Amino acid sequence: MNADITIRELTAEDYSEVSQGYQRLHKLHVEGRADIYKDMEQPLSLEEYVSMVQSREYITLAAESKEMFAGFLIAQRRTTPENPMLQRNTYFYIDALYVSDSYRRRGIGRALYTYLSGLAEEEKCSRIDLKVWDFNKDAVSFYKNMGFQMQCYNMEKRIKK
Repeated sequence: MNADITIRELTAEDYSEVSQGYQRLHKLHVEGRADIYKDMEQPLSLEEYVSMVQSREYITLAAESKEMFAGFLIAQRRTTPENPMLQRNTYFYIDALYVSDSYRRRGIGRALYTYLSGLAEEEKCSRIDLKVWDFNKDAVSFYKNMGFQMQCYNMEKRIKK
């Protein structure tokens, strides 16, 4: 990991930076799939954010470079539901990984993911899951470089209205 990058837990005081990142991520999703996502100014409320930061269910990480906020990662701790057909697994699910434009391609995303991966090993998780849209080619490439592979195909056929 780059010596200039520090990973720490998010705090309530980070809301402004995280909210801006969520807005950018949401805008990307609206542009890519306006048929699914609604255009809105604030996709993450302060109440939702504080709830995640305070919950043991979530892993909320900030990346700083030279003490400046550079990005964040929010993931959930999950366990497969009781089902006689499924193996019992504990895993992390990445809800959001965002790196500010001025810090991209400097190892911030890798540092956040590497830190999460270490936590997953410590907590004896079987895997880390996420959902990435096909239109988000940069994210698809990043996750492949981090060792992610296709788990299943989630397909659709759009119906004309």
